[in-house]
Amino acid sequence: MTDLLFHHDSYIREFEAKVTGVTEDGVILDRTGFYIGGGGQPHDTGALISEGQASQVIKVGRSEGQIVHTIESPPPSLGAVVTGRIDWERRFTL
Repeated sequence: MTDLLFHHDSYIREFEAKVTGVTEDGVILDRTGFYIGGGGQPHDTGALISEGQASQVIKVGRSEGQIVHTIESPPPSLGAVVTGRIDWERRFTL
């Protein structure tokens, strides 16, 4: 189960996480600061950074009880440690 860091810190902008799953829809992390949307609020966007390469997070949502981060690039490897970076300007203006 993904630890939802935004429940503990609504001002989180960056976090580290481990890739625990890779699906056709995206990447599953052990923890996330990306808001998944709900209650009239849209999901966050931003980037997942692994080994110096940034992959744009274009959607965050639930699939089969998991939090899935849909990215534009090929996913990082299972077990990789990534840095998640929230698009704070977008979140702040919504």
